[in-house]
Amino acid sequence: MIVYPAIDIIDGKCVRLSRGDYSNKTVYSDNLESVVSSWLSKGTRFLHVVDLDGAKAGRPMNIDSILKIRKSFPDIFIQIGGGIRNIETVNQYLANGINRIILGTKVLKDREFILSIDQAQRKSLAIDIAIKDGQLAGDGWETTANNNVGDFIDYFEQNGIELFVVTDINQDGMMQGINSESIEKILKFISTKAIISGGVTSTNDIQSIQKMTTSKIDGFIIGKALYENTIDLKEAINECS
Repeated sequence: MIVYPAIDIIDGKCVRLSRGDYSNKTVYSDNLESVVSSWLSKGTRFLHVVDLDGAKAGRPMNIDSILKIRKSFPDIFIQIGGGIRNIETVNQYLANGINRIILGTKVLKDREFILSIDQAQRKSLAIDIAIKDGQLAGDGWETTANNNVGDFIDYFEQNGIELFVVTDINQDGMMQGINSESIEKILKFISTKAIISGGVTSTNDIQSIQKMTTSKIDGFIIGKALYENTIDLKEAINECS
């Protein structure tokens, strides 16, 4: 089970939001490479990076900063989300060595977009399943769409997608732990793999994830808890090993 430390970017700075609320932002560092180095020193070789400006604007806004991370740390696995709304951006990230692209708003509004992406490239994609008050959310989690979650997931599995990022937005950044019931409801629809996100705050949360259908879980994302020092990344990695 992989632990993905999160780096969310606004204006080139490392930040965290609460419940995806852009007005409730905490800036942790204006040196992204220093943040990456700190997580690498704890033993990780994986990063979850989100262009929050891009998610809101609908186009990449921090791509230079992200590709600088890629160039500075060539040997780590990096997955990217936020503002990826066309094939050109997908290709640009993949051509520059980004390992995985996370699609959210674009496929929420136009699921057939996935068909424009080469079958081989779909192995490097994940679909964001962000749940807000029972509905799928997009546009930087600021809007929701009344899609049937089960049908939504099934469509992508039928078209070559093998990984989903499952986020309970109501728990994200709140330091209140995960909502196991909410996550389990989504896992029932998934026959491939999922990354769990939103509310991982303590080793108790990690142990709760390990009690779920682990055959479906690739790993989980930790964000604010790392920056607020309620959980140590090295400890989290050891818990999973």
